Amino acid sequence: MATNVITPHQANPVASPTTVPDEAPTVSFLSNSSTTASVNIEAKAPIEAIRALFDHLHASTDDVSKLNATYAHRGVMKTAALHKTESDQKFTIDLSPMRNTRIPQELRDSLDPHGLGEVLNFFDKLSADYVPTILDSLSLLAGTDLSAAHKSYNMNYRLCDYNPHTADPESSNGCGAHTDYGTFSIIFQDGTSGLELEETPGTWVPVPGDATVVLTGWCAVILSGGRVSAAKHRVRRTPGVRRISAVLFVAPDLDVKLQPLGAAQPVKSFSDSIMRGDLDVETFKEVMGKRWRYREGNEEMENGDSISQDNEIEKMVWG
Repeated sequence: MATNVITPHQANPVASPTTVPDEAPTVSFLSNSSTTASVNIEAKAPIEAIRALFDHLHASTDDVSKLNATYAHRGVMKTAALHKTESDQKFTIDLSPMRNTRIPQELRDSLDPHGLGEVLNFFDKLSADYVPTILDSLSLLAGTDLSAAHKSYNMNYRLCDYNPHTADPESSNGCGAHTDYGTFSIIFQDGTSGLELEETPGTWVPVPGDATVVLTGWCAVILSGGRVSAAKHRVRRTPGVRRISAVLFVAPDLDVKLQPLGAAQPVKSFSDSIMRGDLDVETFKEVMGKRWRYREGNEEMENGDSISQDNEIEKMVWG
C-alpha cells in the first residue's frame, strides 16, 4: 500500500539507506527541516478488528474493568470523553509489549474473538518489519546513529475511536493540537479524514484519510541536535462520523539521557539542562504525560489551562 501525505515542506527526498532489504518499506523524509515522511508500507492496520474490539468493550463494562485492572496505575481503555466535554472527544486503548504480558489468558481468550489477537499480531509484525528501517532512515536525516538510544525498542500501541457518542457529540475536537514526546510515530487511518498537520503557526494542512504517516517527536529533536523538528498535529472530528486509527509510538530507552547524540555540534541552542544530560527519557515522558492526560481528561491539574503542553516543553528544551 503506497501512501502519499501532504507535508509541510516540498523538497527532494532524502535517500533511504542502501542496506535496506528489498522487502523493507521505502521511507523518504522530505528535507532536513521536514517533520513528516512519505512511506511505502505493505502492512495494513486491521481496522475492522479494532472497530470490533471497541464495539465489544463499549458494550461490556465487565471486560473493560478486567482489562483496566491489568494496568491499575492508569488503566488501558480511556473513556473520559463519556463525561467530560472539555477533554479530547475520543476513546483510546493503550497497550505495549509490557502491558500485553499482564493480560491473563482467560481475558485474552475472551477478547481475542473480538479482535484483540489480530490487533496484537499486527503490532508485533509492524515492530519487527518496519521500525528498524524507519529508525535507520531517520538516522540519515538526524546525522547520527539513533539506534544507540533505541536498544530495548521502547514502544507503545494506541487504538483510537473517534466515536460520535461522547459527552459533546457536536465538538470538532477529536485530539487537541500537540507534538509527540518520542522519536517517531506511525499513524494508520481508516480512510476517514480528520488528521491535520501544522504547516506554519496557525495554518493546518489536512492529511488524506487513507494515508499512513510517520511523524517525528521531541526526542528526535533533541537526539538529532535540532536537525529534526517535531511534527505538530491534531485530529478534527466531523459530528456524526466515526473514525478509527491505530498508532505505534517509538521512543528511546527510558534510561537514555536526552542530549544531542554523536560528535556533531547542535544546529540549535538547547537549554543548559539538555546539554548536560540532566533529563532522561523516563522523566521527560512523565512531564509530557501530565499534560496529555489532562488534555485527554484522565488526570486533573492545578492551573491546567495556564500553559500549553508545547510551550512547557519548549521552555524545558530550549531554555
